[in-house]
Amino acid sequence: MAQPTIRRWIAAIGSFGVYAVPLVGPHAAWFLGESLLQGFGSNPQIAWMVTNVAVAIAVQVLAGVVLYWSLGGGWVRKMAWLGVVPLTAALNVAYMSAIPAFFLIEADTAAERNPWTEHCFVRGAELRPIRTPVTQASPSPRAWWAALPPDGRDTLLRVPDCSLTDAVIPKAGQSPEGYLDFFTSFQFASPEGAAIIEQTDRRTSVRTWLMLVDPGAPLQPLAVSSDRYQSPPVLSHRGDAVAYLETVVGSGPPMLHRVQVRKATPESTAREVEVDLAPLGPASYVLMDVDTQTREILVWRDDRPLVVGFDGQSRPVPFEPAEIRAQYSTYLRLGQGWVAWDAYREDGPYQIGWSLSGGSGRHRTNTGRSVTSAAVDPTGRLIAISETTTLSIGHARDVVYVLRTDTGADVFRTYLPRYTRSQVVFFEGGLFGYSNLEGTRILKVPEAQ
Repeated sequence: MAQPTIRRWIAAIGSFGVYAVPLVGPHAAWFLGESLLQGFGSNPQIAWMVTNVAVAIAVQVLAGVVLYWSLGGGWVRKMAWLGVVPLTAALNVAYMSAIPAFFLIEADTAAERNPWTEHCFVRGAELRPIRTPVTQASPSPRAWWAALPPDGRDTLLRVPDCSLTDAVIPKAGQSPEGYLDFFTSFQFASPEGAAIIEQTDRRTSVRTWLMLVDPGAPLQPLAVSSDRYQSPPVLSHRGDAVAYLETVVGSGPPMLHRVQVRKATPESTAREVEVDLAPLGPASYVLMDVDTQTREILVWRDDRPLVVGFDGQSRPVPFEPAEIRAQYSTYLRLGQGWVAWDAYREDGPYQIGWSLSGGSGRHRTNTGRSVTSAAVDPTGRLIAISETTTLSIGHARDVVYVLRTDTGADVFRTYLPRYTRSQVVFFEGGLFGYSNLEGTRILKVPEAQ
């Protein structure tokens, strides 16, 4: 047994060994002491940094006490040294999961509100995250593409009869090495269910865009990716036209753009037109909408929406998102109103804002979650939001809820299993749909709401 003075020195020096405990992440590993030092310069949350240091000091004191005690007896006491294994595991759980989750994930304490009557439940069907016209038409969609287990086959869900019709899409063959010849994916869909399919050749990476008028109809070729056409076309609200954002070959840098509006099918009566964007100047463009009735297109120019008529004249679009960091994929237009939400935030809660005929407002998610999907009903009175955790730690559940646009109060809220990532859709006839891990629920929206 060592002398008390020697034991104290050994315990004091040995306690610093806790700072050499490795913290193992998915892609790298650090020593605890190294992690603490890095936190002083990179962690903006003082409380989080203080907690990290306090836990380390507490563990160091505990390790020193145990080491001092173990040196004062025989081999039985020295069995305490085996505690380094569970200590390492505990510190990894604390610093890699428990402490970050405490500061990064805000508890969702709102109660469930599920008073709406179920119209139907479509077992196994999962609403797909597919691009549709950004401008919300009235009436609302009558169909939405979904996936069915076990192979995720594409099927069209129609309301109000809640029927499913599988799409007839050619299956890819396999090479002798077992690779597929091509890949297919849905790129855009109209409110009636017509869709644009992208087929990518595995060997050449050439993309071919095809029109699917109806789930059982044969695919009709539209165009092939090239220097001119670098992004998939969009489909008009009525499904009678397709529009391409075209790069003007030979221009730039910076590159200039124009939009080609073409008939979706040979039978279409839509007028074909070319909309020159060059007078608007060089910019980053994303084509979002084409409307053959109002004869206008909607583009996302740099950081905001812009309406351009078939005559080439631009028209302002009301849009004042303030601090909301929206992108083309996180923006909806309804009449002269809009809904937008953060596409990405490095830290802090995501925000969603709106200015509609039914009211204006702002709403924030709980910290640690982002907006997976959002929808607005055709009257502008309700906004549906689906949230999913942004982190791989913690146990935050997904949630789907509906807000009143005049007060911001929730009138519907249901919690879903983690990583459900549900789409939300307001259907024609006052119906609302969302998916859980078992299927898709179609609910009746009360008229009083």
